[in-house]
Amino acid sequence: MKITHIVSSLESNQGGPPNSVLNMAEYQSKLGYKVRVISKIKNLDKKKKIKLKGIKIIKGEFLFKRHYIPNINFIIKIYKALKNSDVVHLHGIWNGVISISLLLCRLMKKKTILTPHGSLDSFNIKNRFYFKKFYYYLIEKYNLEYVHAYHFLTKKEFDNSCWVNTVTKKKKLIQSNGIDIKYLKNIKINKKIPTNKNKINITYIGRLNKIKNIQIQIKLLFKLLTKDKNYVLNIIGPDDGELVKLKNLSKKLNLEDKVNFKAPIYSEQRFSWIKNSDIILLTSFYECNSVLAIETIALGGVLLCTNSCNLSDAAKFGAVKSSKNNLQNLIKSVNYLNNNKNSRNLREKALKYALKYLDIKINTKEILNLYKEVVKIN
Repeated sequence: MKITHIVSSLESNQGGPPNSVLNMAEYQSKLGYKVRVISKIKNLDKKKKIKLKGIKIIKGEFLFKRHYIPNINFIIKIYKALKNSDVVHLHGIWNGVISISLLLCRLMKKKTILTPHGSLDSFNIKNRFYFKKFYYYLIEKYNLEYVHAYHFLTKKEFDNSCWVNTVTKKKKLIQSNGIDIKYLKNIKINKKIPTNKNKINITYIGRLNKIKNIQIQIKLLFKLLTKDKNYVLNIIGPDDGELVKLKNLSKKLNLEDKVNFKAPIYSEQRFSWIKNSDIILLTSFYECNSVLAIETIALGGVLLCTNSCNLSDAAKFGAVKSSKNNLQNLIKSVNYLNNNKNSRNLREKALKYALKYLDIKINTKEILNLYKEVVKIN
């Protein structure tokens, strides 16, 4: 089976989808399938190149970066790749690369699977609502009617995407993004975080974007410090429009020496931060399938998330601590996790949950089974 993955951009500032797409492609290749990945990408680091050996990476460029409109050469590359594909797996929506790829799939009668990565979720439709509704009725409605099967990352994402009528009529797989647990086990984890020794380290790793609700983390720190001066908050990630606001809030609350802003970490060093932080904090207004959450669970880290982060299944299992998105409840949750017995129990449950639900080997086989069902469709 010849598989082609298409995603608008694999740049590191795109958040979780680039990692999940490449992880999926890697394991499909290891199982003997011919795999291509088409996307806008500059460079892969040496370790990533080694992991992806055997996968054909086809690089494209944008004519217009806004809405990821591909140039003619990019479109030609997509067309040539589709000609030699049995299954086309598209990632995301509401952009030129995916819309044009789906149109070509329709014209060439190619079997297609779509992983929206939350982009069809009614929560996200509220963002630029009128533009997306216009885009849907003008272009995507016909593309989505053609799609042969959908892959949703959570049951909640599927439920919130049912405003698209065809979603309920097509084959579907509901399954989290996977992670290479064997690879994580072989990573050398530093025993201690490089800084802030003898402190209670609360850490956030990810984009500094408004939807991540990082301001509440700084306010939480302020409240915690009124009773215990031993806390420190590490905020690690690329600025996506919020850095100045966050620094101003820290200054206003006189927390400049307690909030550490750090450059994004794309290397394996971030795993040491995840594993050794006392608490990893995720307070987003919305998450579809957070890579930070998946990595934290798989590493046996202590994750405190808000109930808008779509981690209710992991919370019921005991793999994460979920809280209402307000300071009072977050403080109670931090106090709960400061108990060594509670945090140790959560770490153990997290590792068990990862083995059962997040192992990339198991998840890849499920995706491949969906492909095989789609190929049989006349």
